[in-house]
Parts: sequence; C-alpha cells; structure tokens
Amino acid sequence: MSSAQAANEALMAKASQMLQVDGLPGVLISNRPWRELALEAVTHLQTTRTQIYVRHGQLVRIQRKEDGSPFIDALTDATLKGILGRCMNFVKITARGPIHVAPPDNVVKDILTMGEWPFPPLDSIIEFPIFRPDGTLIDTPGYDVVTRSVYVPLASLKIPPVPEHPTEVDIMNAQALIDEAIGEFPYENQASQANAIGLMLTPLIRQSINGHVPLALIDATRPGTGKSLLAETVALIATGRKAEMMTAPYDDDEWRKRIASTLSEGATIIIIDNVKAKIQAASLDAALTSSTVKERILGQSKNGVYAQRATWMATGNNIQIGGDLPRRSYWIRMDAHTDKPWTRGNFKHNLYEWVPQHRGELIAALLTLARAWYAAGCPKATVPQMGSFQPWADTIGGILAHCWIDGFLSNLNELYEQGDDDAKQWAVFLHTWRDFYGDQPVLVSTLTKDIKSGSFDDGDTGLGVASLYNALPDEVSDTKKGDFKRKLGKALSARIGTQFDESGLHLIKAGADTRSGAVYWSVAGLQVSQDAIPQKEEISYINTPLEGLGGGLSGDIPLKNDVDREENKPAKPANLQEFQGLAVDEVGQPLQHFQIVMTPRGEGFITVNLPRCVNVALYLSQEEVSFRTEAEIAQIWPLHQATGPDEWPYNIASLTDEHILQLGYPSRAALGYPPPSPPLDSLQ
Repeated sequence: MSSAQAANEALMAKASQMLQVDGLPGVLISNRPWRELALEAVTHLQTTRTQIYVRHGQLVRIQRKEDGSPFIDALTDATLKGILGRCMNFVKITARGPIHVAPPDNVVKDILTMGEWPFPPLDSIIEFPIFRPDGTLIDTPGYDVVTRSVYVPLASLKIPPVPEHPTEVDIMNAQALIDEAIGEFPYENQASQANAIGLMLTPLIRQSINGHVPLALIDATRPGTGKSLLAETVALIATGRKAEMMTAPYDDDEWRKRIASTLSEGATIIIIDNVKAKIQAASLDAALTSSTVKERILGQSKNGVYAQRATWMATGNNIQIGGDLPRRSYWIRMDAHTDKPWTRGNFKHNLYEWVPQHRGELIAALLTLARAWYAAGCPKATVPQMGSFQPWADTIGGILAHCWIDGFLSNLNELYEQGDDDAKQWAVFLHTWRDFYGDQPVLVSTLTKDIKSGSFDDGDTGLGVASLYNALPDEVSDTKKGDFKRKLGKALSARIGTQFDESGLHLIKAGADTRSGAVYWSVAGLQVSQDAIPQKEEISYINTPLEGLGGGLSGDIPLKNDVDREENKPAKPANLQEFQGLAVDEVGQPLQHFQIVMTPRGEGFITVNLPRCVNVALYLSQEEVSFRTEAEIAQIWPLHQATGPDEWPYNIASLTDEHILQLGYPSRAALGYPPPSPPLDSLQ
C-alpha cells in the first residue's frame, strides 16, 4: 500500500468516526450532489423518529408555548437547519482533514421544497382522549393514523378507567359529576342545559364526526350571569388551562385573518368572548361549514391551508347574529332572574380551581356517556334537522338521549326567530320593493336613485307605500359610505332566489341591457293585482279618437307627464316589448315619432310628451323603422291599461294570438276576456 493510499484510508477512518459522534447518523457532504445529500438527510430524520409532519404541503412540528399549550409550527429554513444539526452529523473533508460543518443551506432549501415527504400527515393536536369514527378510543399519547392527529396530554393528566360497557349506575354517576361542574348555571330551560352538556361532549367526539360543528351561542340577559365561565369550564376540561379568548373582529377581512391565524396553530377550542355588536361575517359562516381554511401566509406570496376541526363558542348578552349564522349555531341561554346576577353566591365550587383538580374524572365521565352510546350500537335519536351539521346533531343527540338527557336542540326555532334579523329585514325590504315597483324590473342604478331620495309619493294608489330608504336592511343601510350602488348590487346578487318569509318573495334577475349589460332586478313570489301597483309618475288618460285610421276605435291612452330624456332613459330589460309609434292627425298625417314600452302585463308607457287628443298608431315591430306615411303602418290598435276583465277596452278582440304572446300572456284566456269576435277589417 502506498503512502498516499494509507493517508487516504486514515483520512476516511477519521471522517467515519466524526460522522458517528454521539451515536448520531452522519452525512458526508464532500463532492456529492445536493439532491443526494437532501435525500440522505431525510432518511436520517425518519430513522431518528424526529417528530416532523406534513400539513397541506408544508413541513411542520409540534411546539409548546410558555403556558404549556401545544401548537403547530411550520418549519422555516432556520428551524429545519437547527433540527438537522441536532439529529445528525455533517462532515466535510478539507485540505486539513475532515471537519464538522453546519447543515448546508442548499440541503435545507432542497428538503423544504421537495413537495413530497415520507412524514405522516397532520390535521390536529388533541390534549385529551377522543373517539375514532368506529367508536374506539385514542388514549395513548402519540400519532394516530386514522384521525391524523397527535395526542399530547399534559404529564399531570390522570384519567380513571372508562368501562367498556357502562351500566346505568356508571351513567348516573357520570351525570352527577358533570352536573357538579355545570349544574349551577342559571339555564333558561332544559334545552339550554342539554345543549351545554352537548357542548362539553363535542371536543371528545369531534374527530369521529364526518361533518361540521355549529357555533355554540352562550347567551344571557344580563352581565355577570356566567357565560364566559361556562365557556372556560369547557376549555379547562378539554385542555387543562384557561382558554385564550378572542374578541369579535370589526370587519370580515379581520375575521378571515383572525380565524386563519388561530387555526394555523391547530387550535381545538375557539372562544369569541363578550360579543357586543351583531355577529355577521361571511368568513365565520364559511369556516363553520368548511374542513379547511385558506389564507395567505404573512410575508409570503403563497397561501396556507389549515384544517378546521375546532369547537366554537361565542359569549355575550342578548347576542345578535345575522347572515347565515342563525342556522349555523345552537343556543345556550341563561337568565338569573335578577338585575345583579354577579352578586349571587353560595356556589358549590370555585370552578377555576375545582375543574383542573378533577379534570381527569370529568373527562372520564364524559367518555362514559359517549362509550355507553357506542357500546349500545349507536341508537338513533329524534333530533331537529341541521343541514351540514346533521352528523354532529345525530351523534350528540344520540348520546344524550341514550343517557336520558332530554331537550337537546329543542330551542332551535326560538333561536331562528330571535336571531335571524337579517332575514326579517330583507323580507320587509322585498315587500316594500314589491309594493312600490310591482312586477316592473328595475336597474340597480334606478333603485339606488329612488332609495337616496328617501321618500316616495304614493299618489292616489291608497297603498301607503313605506319608504325604500327606511326599509333598507342594516347591511346596506349606510347610503353615504363608499360605493352604495356597488354594495347594493353585491347584496342583491348574494340573495338571488332566497325566500325570507312565508310569502315566498324572492329576488330574480329579469334580463339585462343589451348595450351595457346592466342587470334588471325584480321581486317574484306573489301575484299582485294590476291596480295594486303604484306608479312613480302621474299618468294622465285621454280618450283618443282613431277615426282617421278607420274602424271608429277608441281607447284610453296613458301618457307620462315627465319627459324622459333619451340619454337618461334606462335601457329596457329583455322581457319588455319596445315598439315604434307614430302620432297622426285627424286625417292620418304624421305628427311625431315616439317609442312605447309594453310590460308583460300589458301596461304601455309612452316615452315622450304628445299633443293632447291626437290619433296614435302602434307599429308592432322590434326593428328600427322610420315612419313617414300612413302606408308604413302595418297594424294599429290603441294602447290600454287593464285593471280587470270587466274594464278591458272593447277592442281587445282585435288582438291577434301573436300580439297576446308579445304582451307576455300565455293565451287569450289569460287576459280574462271572453273568446274574441272576428277581427275588425281595418286591422286585418
């Protein structure tokens, strides 16, 4: 062996020793591709059982805060570099021999950007035993493959054994202990107390539910009744420490950021405390019915995706909720029947002290109730329908019913009636809209103009139409803030087809302007008689002789007194008929061209002022036609205003079936008129 070979062998032997320092695996980084080094480092992370997980495309780990609460922490360059340096030895051979070096930055970056890793996926952290979907219990600390969660209990948590098949005595003893914890709160009714026990059970069975969990509204008539204490009691049992309370954000953008920030750490209990203003946030509505929440990562150009498996609570006095929240909530209502509920005393326990001391027993009591239901074969109970929350309602309702606890969710209808102010306000607005506009389609620009006028003259209709401005829902009530027209348009779009009361009134799109694309809106759902539709402009009626055009026909013609300037005239919606008209004198000579808009109900509106007592001819065509002589008039008939079968002008018989269809009626019978007489010669 040459001296060079001997020196090289000695060098490698020393490097091998350095790679195994402290019994750790090693990575020799000299003259090797970065990808090879990265793969070797990842393999060593696996063999050393380093607790690294994959969460929606990111490498994460579990850390603990100063108070001992665990949270999910996304790995950065710095944190991964530290983990690699603690888990393995990196050795580089230099001219002076092998030396220890820090994990190379290129290796760190390559690992973080792999996109696929051999680490387990992580959805959530749990701090107490929970049930899997099949009813088996997760009570061993560590990672659970089925629920993709990590059980990280406090070292001090000691849970008594839970019987595999609880007896009636076991169930009654469990109920007694639960009642000792929350039985002294002044619940308004049995439903609220049953819902409170359901809330306590929710964190324990959350992972077993294939669906979503609604928001628990812990509500009271006065401050000091115990709302926050009940919420914190639930958190103390679930986590062993006081909850991190969250205040209600002031706008939806802040709601979105706050929710994402809380879920990014793997929170299992979220409490919105001391709510004062109305809760109405699309981001909260969405989070409650989503399995994940997406939000841009602070300081980065990519989004983070976070599992949403939390138990949600909100506390407040006479909480007001809007939007979709009423049907995404359940109610725990308290009433101490005193003006100073905070002065009450003689309670059995100080719950802030007693609950942590008996946390293990309380968890065992709740697990006993749930296991009794699972052991019995998960018998179904009769519970209200809750849409996407039905799996939760069926599970909690089944457990409570099996353990003889009645009233669960029986106050839902009261919550809907109390809390759905948004629906009530929109119902009033749509009724006011319908009273004012009738079937007439309206542009948002027109609606905005009318609303901003603040009041309307209902003329001689006798309807007493309420002001659209005063009927505005709270969501769009500020007409001076920002772009009111745009805000109103978005609010209408978000409620297409939604019925807010038993009348069935709802918004529909009634066509669009062919030039601007602006949408026409209408309120549908009720049949409104023609004479019940108020007009914004006074209509004058004149009896117009048509003798110059033959037939001795006459009819009442509505004339708009206010002239609509061409540039300000709104474009007609697609379901209105627009005709070219011609005013002629007594001998049939043309006087003036004009347009007539005819609604599907047969109301005609003339778009210009005309000389009084002139003959009017109507050209039935959608084409742009220039009228010059009487010979160019293909069909003539007087405009009419129908108010009922007995008040139709006698010459309605002259209408052809085609005309009737153009007016929006399916048949002649729909006009409320007897079978027609033969058409007049002058109209053939």
